[in-house]
Amino acid sequence: MEIFSIQQLVSGERHEGKVRGSEILARGAAQEPEGWPSSPAGVWEAVSKEKKKVEDEKKKKLESLSKSRLKLESLEDLEAIIKLRKNKKKLKKVVRPKKEEPEVITASVGQAQFLQAVLDNRVPVIDKYLEDGGDPNAHDKFKCTALHRACLRGHAEIVDKLLVAGAKLEPRDMLEATPLLWACRGGHLEILKCLISRGAKISTRDKLWSTPLHVAVRTGHSDCAEHLIACGANLSAQDKEGDTPLHDAVRLGRFKAVKTLLVYGANLGIQNEAGVTPVDLVKDWQTGIRETLQACADRQQASHRN
Repeated sequence: MEIFSIQQLVSGERHEGKVRGSEILARGAAQEPEGWPSSPAGVWEAVSKEKKKVEDEKKKKLESLSKSRLKLESLEDLEAIIKLRKNKKKLKKVVRPKKEEPEVITASVGQAQFLQAVLDNRVPVIDKYLEDGGDPNAHDKFKCTALHRACLRGHAEIVDKLLVAGAKLEPRDMLEATPLLWACRGGHLEILKCLISRGAKISTRDKLWSTPLHVAVRTGHSDCAEHLIACGANLSAQDKEGDTPLHDAVRLGRFKAVKTLLVYGANLGIQNEAGVTPVDLVKDWQTGIRETLQACADRQQASHRN
């Protein structure tokens, strides 16, 4: 084992002579990088510079991070940030969905496909069926025509096409309901207006003697009910069980319909087949409604006496 002095260790000087293989390897591994000074003072100076360089980089990063953060020192700063974000939203590009290519129908369309297309609102299929001379009054096993289906779903364009093609205005299904009743069931006011303008009767009844007003009230479509009343619908019409539209509205809790019917003067004293008036149908917990209806009934009876 060789012994070296401190001077030799610092300066890197070695005695000439036999050098062990392990020493050669150690020298290669401990070789100083280029540009580093050989003296101890130079080494400490280089280390200090590296440390300062690292600290400067950290400082710059912290400064850039603090600058990127939003400073909310006043209300004006907050308003400016909100305004900036709004402007960014306006500048965002609106991606509009691609327009669907129109469906082209070349093959012939059968009745079953035609009736399903009415429900699905596939106008090209319906156009193809009618152009090929298909029957616009085609119906299913329940005698529901295409017009019944279109009125229920609210497909106004198809309703117009069917009527222009010669569809019957008031065909009846197995329950003897007309398309007008189906439009009331679906709550489609514009179609209801269209059918009435073409001559559909608002006094029509189905197999259970229900009028369009009964159906509109039961399904909770007060706008349709009000339009029927404005067109002259009978408020006192009774179905097979003797119920008026007001009976149905009270029984089903259609409070908006109850109010509409009372405003237009519905009779509270009419009894159904069970001898029950609309007031009698109000449940015990609905005391407020019971008192209101009873007061209206008393006023009606007093006016009739006078």
